[in-house]
Amino acid sequence: MRKLTWAALTDVGMKRSGNEDAYVVAEEYGLYVVCDGMGGHASGEVASEMTTNEVVNFMRGYFGDGDTSLPYEAEEGTSLDERILSNSIQHANDKVYVSGMKDPKLEGMGTTIVAVKDGGDCLILGHVGDSRIYRYRAGSLEQLTRDHSLLNHKIDMGELKTEEEIKGFKHGNIIVRAIGLKDYVRPETQIVDRQAGDVLILCSDGLSDLVDDWAIENVVEANQDDLEEIATILVRMANDRGGKDNITVLCVRVDDDPAEELDYADDDFHDEVTLPPGTMLPRDEEATDPSRNAFDTRKFRDITTEDDDRTAPHTPVFMWDDVEESQQHQRAQAQHQKAQPRTDESRIRDTVKLGGDDIEDLRRSRGGASARPAAKVPSVIIDDEDLPSIIVDEPAPKKR
Repeated sequence: MRKLTWAALTDVGMKRSGNEDAYVVAEEYGLYVVCDGMGGHASGEVASEMTTNEVVNFMRGYFGDGDTSLPYEAEEGTSLDERILSNSIQHANDKVYVSGMKDPKLEGMGTTIVAVKDGGDCLILGHVGDSRIYRYRAGSLEQLTRDHSLLNHKIDMGELKTEEEIKGFKHGNIIVRAIGLKDYVRPETQIVDRQAGDVLILCSDGLSDLVDDWAIENVVEANQDDLEEIATILVRMANDRGGKDNITVLCVRVDDDPAEELDYADDDFHDEVTLPPGTMLPRDEEATDPSRNAFDTRKFRDITTEDDDRTAPHTPVFMWDDVEESQQHQRAQAQHQKAQPRTDESRIRDTVKLGGDDIEDLRRSRGGASARPAAKVPSVIIDDEDLPSIIVDEPAPKKR
């Protein structure tokens, strides 16, 4: 029998007056989600709650109402399960973005997201921003997601090469991707195998900024049979270290019967096996190959700074205004993906077209279906009096 068990806890922390984190568990769809809102006043709370609700709404429409359309683009080579999860996140992005455009009080609100979807013989992961998914397996903790941070962006572009440069980077609180800031978002998805006894930790950066990975590992190792205790201890540890931000921890344990775990490595066996009801498989074998991802989690080493003064809750928003820097970013991505670089003109022309009546109504109100949203969002949105964070929004992804 395949089974996932979960427990979760969210806490306002020691410095904030309200909680802008949110989480949702929809067991009927095998869905587990954590969001970390940003934007000032109550808007971060609105963004995170709206995102959790809309991701579930999309799953309900797809699996419950029989609407199996997938209106949004996804990365080439992704499986059906990955496209479903990616579409649910992009659907939520539409709703948050339109709400922010319609209500001046909510303008510029956004949120990060991490999500896990039960895929039968595997787990599907999706994320945007710097909330994280960890996996504890056989005595070792591994970070499965890679932060969409300015730090990692500069490492990818080759601007930070040495360990000294990486440790000396002072802007670890800047992220380059978030939900709700523009009329498109590019979720990152992946497929991971599942083994009985695995414990996944979905968390906001209120935990990961203050509690080291080795400490999280020790807590999980000592409390594998009590997920509620894991969540409680981790939240308390973050608060003991200052609790500068809201803290959310969602624990998911794989409680499959080991005797019933199937081995899909043999292609002949894969073709002949009878799967249990509800099992979903990747559409193509390529999707299960870790090498198809530019980021291989097996080789990832967390390089988050240990200097607490360099981390803080997210808030202000900046855009890619510098054309030269934007083009440099595009060239680095093209080289990394072994693809042909695009000109700035084609980058603008290839902006993803979104579905949904709200988006179309918004565009028509601005001068027709071809009208584009404003080029910039407000440059600064203050949400924290001490050390606010920054979001640098990425250029639109290229359509397939």
